[in-house]
Amino acid sequence: MAEQELKKYAVIGNPIDHSLSPEIHTHFAKDLGIDLSYIRIKADLDGFPEAVNKFFDEGGLGCNVTLPFKQNAFDYVQQSSELAKITGSVNTIYKNEGIFFGDSTDGIGFISDLEKNKDFHIKDKRILILGAGGASKGIIPSIFLKKPSSIKIYNRTYENAKKVIEKFSILGDISILDKENIEKNKFDLVINATSQGMSSENFEVPEGIFEKGSICYDLSYGPAAKNFMNYAKENQLIFYDGLGMLIEQAAESFFIWEGIRPNVTKRLYEKLLAVTN
Repeated sequence: MAEQELKKYAVIGNPIDHSLSPEIHTHFAKDLGIDLSYIRIKADLDGFPEAVNKFFDEGGLGCNVTLPFKQNAFDYVQQSSELAKITGSVNTIYKNEGIFFGDSTDGIGFISDLEKNKDFHIKDKRILILGAGGASKGIIPSIFLKKPSSIKIYNRTYENAKKVIEKFSILGDISILDKENIEKNKFDLVINATSQGMSSENFEVPEGIFEKGSICYDLSYGPAAKNFMNYAKENQLIFYDGLGMLIEQAAESFFIWEGIRPNVTKRLYEKLLAVTN
């Protein structure tokens, strides 16, 4: 009997050396008895289509896409999921009958981490998102599916925040946090979605928005989440970083490719936590 060919997957980004996706997917595969390889591919900033084409031409079955190429990926694929269409970004690509398909699993991963691992449910909660870039756009539709009370955006650049509001207002109650009346607003969940991580130099947390039991969630993990984590601890708030979201969105991608939903274990989380700290 001929030996079964190794299934080939990858993550494409720039930079890419920091990505934990190979560790996550190889863990899933080993746990399920699936033979696959999963590599990091650094694409030139103007060479995303070439990198994807080369990978699939060489036998690749599917790839994840990370910064800064998620919008490029949306433009690249020939068909995309409804969620990807709403977010305008793709982080999971696969090929079927010669057609490139794209999906977005970031929002699903975020909600899964909150509900399954943190026992926090969005329904009727007041949500504040810090930042108006691609990371916030990637999770807003999935948040609305869980019927929050409201979503507010806090961003240094008003025009960028306004674009996010215009894009997603059809989904539900979303508005810009009024800086003149901040003290009138309280939130159950505050999400840091700034691309560079929060620090005193590049972002500030509005004062007076937290209540006892409020949760701070940083979409980043490791050193990039340290400033928001320290802020939460100093103010006696509950804090979570985005490592759980990373694992959960990877599990969704794995399911899209293989048709099997991997078991997200505490052991995997702790293994990756040790690597990032």
